Amino acid sequence: MAPSSMSHALIARNQDLRSLQEAGYTVRVADAHLIVENVPYVTPGKEVQDGILAMDLDLSAASTVPPTNHVAYWVGEFPSDADGNELVTLIHERAAKATFSERLPAAYTLSAKPDSPYRDYHHKVETYVGILGNEAQKIRPDASAQRWKIATASDEDADVFRFPDTASARHRTADLGALFRDQSVAIVGLGGTGSYVLDLVAKTPVPEIHLFDGKRFLSHSAYRAPGAYSLDDLEGGPFKTELHASRYRSMRRRVVSHSTNIDEDNLGDLGAFSTVFLCMDGHHIKRQILQTCLASSTLVIDAGMGLYRVDGTGPVAGIVRTTMCDPERRDHVADCIPLDEIDDDNEYDRNIQIVELNALNAALAVVKWKKEIGFYNDLEGELNCEYTIDGNRLINWPQRQE
Repeated sequence: MAPSSMSHALIARNQDLRSLQEAGYTVRVADAHLIVENVPYVTPGKEVQDGILAMDLDLSAASTVPPTNHVAYWVGEFPSDADGNELVTLIHERAAKATFSERLPAAYTLSAKPDSPYRDYHHKVETYVGILGNEAQKIRPDASAQRWKIATASDEDADVFRFPDTASARHRTADLGALFRDQSVAIVGLGGTGSYVLDLVAKTPVPEIHLFDGKRFLSHSAYRAPGAYSLDDLEGGPFKTELHASRYRSMRRRVVSHSTNIDEDNLGDLGAFSTVFLCMDGHHIKRQILQTCLASSTLVIDAGMGLYRVDGTGPVAGIVRTTMCDPERRDHVADCIPLDEIDDDNEYDRNIQIVELNALNAALAVVKWKKEIGFYNDLEGELNCEYTIDGNRLINWPQRQE
């Protein structure tokens, strides 16, 4: 089976990766790591076996840059010399095995620091393979990693990203990517908070993101959404969902635009998602949205804020709120989420929206979602979080019942 198209394209366009393949090494790219298979080494039992060498892949767009660190990862037993002693030249702080990639088993961290920085990945791979292979050849002279074999198939074709997520690899969280694989997300409302929720969720490997909003992106919208917009972006008043989906499709796949508000006709669609972010003000349909989602297994995270001018003309004060509920945890909803209808024509007379608070509201909502699926540790299990601006306080309630 052939390696994925993303892996093949990266190797084909970069001389250092391509030269490894042309030299007979079995190479592929997965989870923003360069993987080298069929690397001979000596086990503690003085047997020659094959292991897998992996290393962080540093990229500028789709082009490799010189490796920024000298460490690598090793899938196999800890390498030994020909006498069965640990290969001390590769010991990295006596590290135990750890998971570094969702698609590979736990690995040892190895260290081979050259006299001068690695020039490219060909240089780095040959350094490691040389250290490992030299010991293997003392036992079996024909041992070689250059076998001109095709790399094993990877499921990276299913990757939602159009280029490797090197950030997760750098920060050692790539293995947590599996937590998102069975998620399907809907964002209802693409105003200030909803657009920031999209910005954050789009950078996770969640397979699909569906956007629901029937309003158009106007001048004021540009001052509430992440990034910079031009007059050309505003031309013709594009639908919010279309504009945002098109921008994020350059980075990832399967951002689906629904340029319509949620109403009685499409309300039932929300029950098919694992998580729904509600980023909309009070509306007659909001109560029905919650009822629909809570009748299914859908997790709902409602983001809202209540802001006002002190004494009518003074500084802005108020609360930024994030509320989570699902079918088993719903008793708090009536006390936390305002369900009274707000007249859309008077929305900006009644509800001040400040971009940094939209961003904060979105960040708290996405952090809560990531805690719920296990990405972040969660000690309190709070269902409602309120940030008070003037007191700079975060208040959580209700908390997990022991």
